[in-house]
Amino acid sequence: MSSHRLLKVLAIFFAFVLVVASCGNDDDEEGEPAPPAATEAPAATEAPAATEAPEPEPEPEPMEPFRVVFFYPGTNDDLSWSNAWYDGAQTAIADNPSIEVEFVELLNEPDAYVQQGSAFADQGYDFILFAHGAMVDPAIQVAENFPDTQVCMAPHHPTDATPAAPDNLCWVEVDQHNANFLTGVIAALVTETGSIGSLNGFEFPALTRQPEAFHLGARCVDSNISFSQEFINTWGDTAVAKAAAQSLIAGGADVILSATDQAVLGIIDAAQEADSQVWVVPSYYDSFDIAPDVVITSAIHGLADAGRVMIERAYAGDIGPASYHQFDVTNTPGIIAAPLYDNADALSPEDQAIYEDIDAKVRSGEIRIPDETAGDPTIGASGSAAEIDVTALGCTPR
Repeated sequence: MSSHRLLKVLAIFFAFVLVVASCGNDDDEEGEPAPPAATEAPAATEAPAATEAPEPEPEPEPMEPFRVVFFYPGTNDDLSWSNAWYDGAQTAIADNPSIEVEFVELLNEPDAYVQQGSAFADQGYDFILFAHGAMVDPAIQVAENFPDTQVCMAPHHPTDATPAAPDNLCWVEVDQHNANFLTGVIAALVTETGSIGSLNGFEFPALTRQPEAFHLGARCVDSNISFSQEFINTWGDTAVAKAAAQSLIAGGADVILSATDQAVLGIIDAAQEADSQVWVVPSYYDSFDIAPDVVITSAIHGLADAGRVMIERAYAGDIGPASYHQFDVTNTPGIIAAPLYDNADALSPEDQAIYEDIDAKVRSGEIRIPDETAGDPTIGASGSAAEIDVTALGCTPR
């Protein structure tokens, strides 16, 4: 073997010995510490169960409207009887958006009230008001035919002669003649001729009591005052009313009550064309702005108050079976003689004091105003006021 090759083999041998010694030295050591035992991972906590989202509350069912219908002889804007009922209904609507009201105008015949009342009841209307004092029989008929519909009749004070009402019919008495009594007081205080008059639509107790109360109020101041009246058998014919007014003026009347509707415009025309001052007293609505030169006051009957209250009672379910609802000067602030406004100087301070005293006594019940058919005396018949002793009512005429 060559020396070169021998050296190469020896180098390999010594390298091998060194590797073996190195390994033996490792075995003599205590050895590397064992790797730490694997620690158990903490038990996984259970994730909280997912809470189910609450089911959304169901949307409330929209409230069904409470449907009302008013029937009356005039129009919504006649500045008179029907306009006042309309205003009351509008107030009820403004206070409660769930109330809906329809208005049927210009109804004057009993058959029309039966037909229209039946049609609306058949459509499921909740409350029907007949705002016409001569429609007792139609109101009873509709109520009997539709027992699930609340029907009310205004104005009417039932008596023993009134047919029995079904449970779903109510009577609404608005003592509008209380306002006519107060305007009669003013008429007696402003007249220069000592003669006053009234022009009336139709003759039936709820209407007749208006001119009779006007006469009675005038007699409460002057028991000898002269009074004349005429039933013109129309609510709206201005030509008929004007001719009748001209006749009263020719007879000496210088204050005229209008117990009618739009026909009052004819009375105003006659007063404005008269040779001397003639005053007109419209009813149902404050009409001063129509003719400030001749309208001295207006008989405001509280119809708007009654209309609003009856709708609210019907909506609340507060109308009892065959019930009676009375609105009079002692419980209804809207029953008034309207202010004299620019014509206030037509009353002297002494006259104003007389009026205020009578007004206060009427509102307190110290002066009692008769009704048209109930009690004693009554003023539902034409000419009845002339027979009444006003001192027995609490008046002290001068």
